[in-house]
Amino acid sequence: MSVEDENKLTKIKNSLESRVVTLPDGTSLPRIGQGTWYMGENPQIRAREIKALQLGIELGMKLIDTAEMYGDGDSERLVGEAIKGRRDDVFLVSKVYPHHAGLDMIAKACENNLKRLGTNHLDLYLLHWRGHVPLAETIEGMEKLCKEGEIVR
Repeated sequence: MSVEDENKLTKIKNSLESRVVTLPDGTSLPRIGQGTWYMGENPQIRAREIKALQLGIELGMKLIDTAEMYGDGDSERLVGEAIKGRRDDVFLVSKVYPHHAGLDMIAKACENNLKRLGTNHLDLYLLHWRGHVPLAETIEGMEKLCKEGEIVR
């Protein structure tokens, strides 16, 4: 890598480190994270996508956002591969489908998220969009997952 490229990467890293958001629990995150929509869908570029996520982590973009619906779970599998051995360096966000957000399904949906990601917890679990499940039921399910340690926030 050229000196010019190294200088650019250092500048990006410093910029990310100086522009942060602090969550109510004190967690500090860069203002920009990595989204994974459409990632994991094309096996021909899988290695490049993994390297892109890993470079983002190295530069300080430690938030990675994915969802069970992205590539029918293939995005989560790709993220799991990219963060293997680096889980402590990542703030991991995933999302549940609205039709999986009821008390009868949310625990299984989260278990499947965790399996695909190769981790034992999510840092943040989101309802992808409002559906027909009452919001109070979804919140109850997520609170239960928090108590069990599968979701941190």
